[in-house]
Amino acid sequence: MTLPDFTIARYPVTNAQFQCFIEDGGYADGRWWAGLTGHPEPEQGRWNTPNHPRETVSWYEAVAYTRWLTAKLQEYGMLPEAMTVRLPTEQEWEKAARGSKAREFPWGDAYQSGHANIDETWDIAGTFNLGQTTAVGIYPLGASPYGLLDMAGNVWEWCLNEYRQPERTGTKGDEPRVRNGGSWNSGQVHVRGACRYFEIPFLCNYGLGFRLVCCVSPPS
Repeated sequence: MTLPDFTIARYPVTNAQFQCFIEDGGYADGRWWAGLTGHPEPEQGRWNTPNHPRETVSWYEAVAYTRWLTAKLQEYGMLPEAMTVRLPTEQEWEKAARGSKAREFPWGDAYQSGHANIDETWDIAGTFNLGQTTAVGIYPLGASPYGLLDMAGNVWEWCLNEYRQPERTGTKGDEPRVRNGGSWNSGQVHVRGACRYFEIPFLCNYGLGFRLVCCVSPPS
């Protein structure tokens, strides 16, 4: 598969970054929620250290955040009007995690203990099980071919695609959406780059966050 050019964030969105959206009145501004089926109230994350990934965030909240950030960056002249910030498609996410040689894991084709924040005892992959999120970027040995971190473990990451019809990447409706990457309480089988799961877009839980993409054109 050939994908159009895109830029993807090195880390998942952190608590500190998401807090800016909350403090700017993001939940009260209808512009960011237009056309979305869900408009939840903000829920407190389980781990609120500023440099930990934001979890307990629904797909609708993630989409609203990307709209708000696009507008803010354009307002301050940091993003051309032709560009947008959004969630990645699952194809973009997988390419970023696996590289052009389709690695099994971001770092290679075999699981390596200590390369990601997961529950290694879940399927006897190792002995580590921290039982919570960690600061983004502290597993450098787990980097993808493009230098992205936390593509395996820490938090699952929302993608744009509908799970049952992945060619659909619009923001309307309440169909289950794709989540990738596994989390701090996942086993090695769940953090493989090709492993795709789904979740209803209303769901907020302590193992689910998101990462950003910046590109010129909308996903096809």
